[in-house]
Amino acid sequence: MEKVQHHQLFFINLHRPRQPGPPRGKQGRRRGRPRHPDPAPAHQPVSGWLQPPLFEARRDFTRFNRQEHARLDNPWLAWARHTAHRLGEAHGWPRGVRLDVGRALVIVLSGHVSGEVVRHSEIFPALRSRGLSVQRTVEVLADIGVFQDDRTPSFEQWLERKLEGIASGIRRDVEHWARLLHDGGPRSQPRDEATVWGYLNRIRPVLLEWSVRYGHLREVTRDDVLTQLDALHGSQRRHRLIVLRSLFGERRRAAPSSRIRPAASALASTSTASSNPWSPSTSTTPLPRSPSRRTGWSSRSPRCTPRDPVRSGAFNSTTSTSAIASS
Repeated sequence: MEKVQHHQLFFINLHRPRQPGPPRGKQGRRRGRPRHPDPAPAHQPVSGWLQPPLFEARRDFTRFNRQEHARLDNPWLAWARHTAHRLGEAHGWPRGVRLDVGRALVIVLSGHVSGEVVRHSEIFPALRSRGLSVQRTVEVLADIGVFQDDRTPSFEQWLERKLEGIASGIRRDVEHWARLLHDGGPRSQPRDEATVWGYLNRIRPVLLEWSVRYGHLREVTRDDVLTQLDALHGSQRRHRLIVLRSLFGERRRAAPSSRIRPAASALASTSTASSNPWSPSTSTTPLPRSPSRRTGWSSRSPRCTPRDPVRSGAFNSTTSTSAIASS
């Protein structure tokens, strides 16, 4: 107390004056709008006898006006809003997404009746122009069972473009083979879409060239296959050979009586390995010794074992097992 020489005096509420009205700033932020109440629980509407429609008429949701066309008491709308609330809580949708989905459901289901379906091509322009979520709305419509996806898959559009210009007979076989690779079958697993793209892109120039002279794959000869393979080297030749084997193999399984054996035999007797300049006939000259640490020369030659001709496919499919055993 002896060191205190003077005191600082303040008048009340002058160093931090209070503003009239509601509090502001960080300590007293203004509250936003009140939280929307949760939709009332609803169930699937009971539908009795339905009059089948005479024809399908597409609806234009882009002309929707909330003041004129909104029917909030529609039982299908009530069930969809309750489903959207349930899906939003399960998947953690933000508040903005929930509100957008609610607006979209009012546009789509205000005039909905039992037996109708909502197509993707009908709702996409209306929701996209208003900036509403199409994906979340589709999830709700699919959950209540009124959505119909009429979009054309990108694979179908791509396949249609790639098969353009190919002869009808060859196109039919190639389309069946490509769909089997993409979708799978009773004895085959579906391949990756990129694999199907690579396969068809690899042999499309070959199919276009064959379409000029032939109308079916059964007309392709052994010389035609070998000509296409001899034009390539390395990995490109190996890839084309694998694709042609897959195509002709599936064709033989689908139609065993078809005459495609010359082309199939050419593919079976052709090795997937690239042409190797080293052969057993040129191996008569011994390889030079490599120097060793102790003697300066080693008796062990570099390992250069030829491939097994049976496994590499060097033998023709007509070679008998006895000839292979005797060799």
